[in-house]
Amino acid sequence: MNKRLVILLVSGVLSLPRVVLAQPEGEPLTLSQAISLALENHPSLKVAEANMRSAGGVLSQARSVYMPSLCAVGTAQRNGGAFVLNPSVSARSQTYNTYTGGFQATQTLIDFGKTVSRVSASSGFYDASSLDYDASRAEVVLGVQIAYFGVIQAQQVVRVDERAVDQSAKHLAQAEAFYKVGTRPLLDVMKAEVDLANANVNLIQARNKLRVANVQLENALGTYPRSPYVIRDSLTIAPFPMTLDSVKSVAFAQRPELLAAETRVDANRSLVSAAWDQHLPTLSAFGSWMWSNFDFPLFNRWNAGVTLTFPLFQGFSVVGQVDQAQAAADAAQAEYELLKESVVLEVEQAYLGLREAEERLAATSKLVEEAEQSLVLAERQYAAGVGTVLDVTDAELSLSNAHITLIQGLYDYNSSFATLQKAMGMVVR
Repeated sequence: MNKRLVILLVSGVLSLPRVVLAQPEGEPLTLSQAISLALENHPSLKVAEANMRSAGGVLSQARSVYMPSLCAVGTAQRNGGAFVLNPSVSARSQTYNTYTGGFQATQTLIDFGKTVSRVSASSGFYDASSLDYDASRAEVVLGVQIAYFGVIQAQQVVRVDERAVDQSAKHLAQAEAFYKVGTRPLLDVMKAEVDLANANVNLIQARNKLRVANVQLENALGTYPRSPYVIRDSLTIAPFPMTLDSVKSVAFAQRPELLAAETRVDANRSLVSAAWDQHLPTLSAFGSWMWSNFDFPLFNRWNAGVTLTFPLFQGFSVVGQVDQAQAAADAAQAEYELLKESVVLEVEQAYLGLREAEERLAATSKLVEEAEQSLVLAERQYAAGVGTVLDVTDAELSLSNAHITLIQGLYDYNSSFATLQKAMGMVVR
């Protein structure tokens, strides 16, 4: 592709009269600044962060089984009623107080893998939520990029339409001058007036699309900047030499959604093991240090021991939990395979879109060059009296359409490039 020619053409488009933006003139907003604003303020990232913190809390709960449980207890009790202290003595009513205080501790010693499997599963779900956060970041970044490129595209289209209005106004003045001296009919003047009106309508529509593009960018940022901003960047061509097979390999290795789905598969398999391990016994230790008496002062006592719990029959609840966990693992595996196919489709579409936009730019560069030459020729012929007003109108329209087609191609190239980067899992940190 003749990149030098395309760059010259783009420079020509950008050198057209500047557009009045939807917002007042203010500080320039670069793409990197826009991405930073979105990463700081977008609500979807707050949701993903909250989910990640929730998964971290579940992991902490699972790990807590490794640690002993220690609690302080204290009771004050008043007792009353008929008591028999000696069978040979009649019962008598009596009331008295009892006070107890101290510490109790328990510690699981061996549970034959139940805790290990639960911790492994919780750790996997936490890692998956962290990858989900990266995926949310990638979605936010892509949304900002697409909206940012949309503003640039809308700005450049406005400039093209402004130039078309200027050309139509000059053509109208020329037609009126020729009509006054009698070299051109009134029809040329009327045609030029219609062309100017159409150019103004196109400009109005282009400016409205620019306002909409700015609103879409603010929505992608997740916030409305306090100070007015302007965008002075241009759409450029970044080379992309990778093949489709290489792109797929990178996507399989880096795509956060795929990694998260694969991690969930492993986590669900750990839950299957944890559910089945409930058939196994649990060995735990316990101990307490207490003070008690009917009145103060209290006297201390302690006890310690071990407990072995061996489940014999639980109404088939463990079997049901194992089946449920296995079904969840199978579903996670199926979701992973489905997501993998979706990623392949997304990568291929973005890659083919990028290549198509690249080829279209090469063809459009030649189209713009020919349209400019045609307009110059049509204007000269009309000024010499050998051309018609329709020839000039068609040449002006062809040039405007060629410029807009070039702008659209640059937008499509940059959008496809950003989409392909996201599809490959290139997360902005």
